[in-house]
Amino acid sequence: MKRLCSSGLAVLAVLLTATAALATPAGTLLKGLKLPGGLTTLFAANAVGQTSLNGQLGGTPDSLLVKAKALLNAQGYRERTINTVVGPWGFNLVLDPPADTTVDGTPAGKTAALVLQSTALGPGKLNLNVRFEAL
Repeated sequence: MKRLCSSGLAVLAVLLTATAALATPAGTLLKGLKLPGGLTTLFAANAVGQTSLNGQLGGTPDSLLVKAKALLNAQGYRERTINTVVGPWGFNLVLDPPADTTVDGTPAGKTAALVLQSTALGPGKLNLNVRFEAL
């Protein structure tokens, strides 16, 4: 009986290790996103994986929001509509990753969400920051 119990624990340990190994680093997931161009990797202290994408783009908050939602929806991300806010100042958009995506470094008991925040820098010029946060 003792041998069977330790074998079961060994199998459980292998399964837990395999599950953790399936998690993808946040930076890898961010780099794989199809988003409007010109975004570069940036350190982000409070983001999962401490990395984000950031850059300046042309357009209006409304037009960038529509484009970003369409591109990310096509990649399997689903909007948390309660968190979406848009105005002449920019926008906030929060999305759940595809069901088969696990973000490495997400604390236990939390889930990772993709957060896009855009801030108007001037007429027709926006800053866009994209990162994963643990919620």
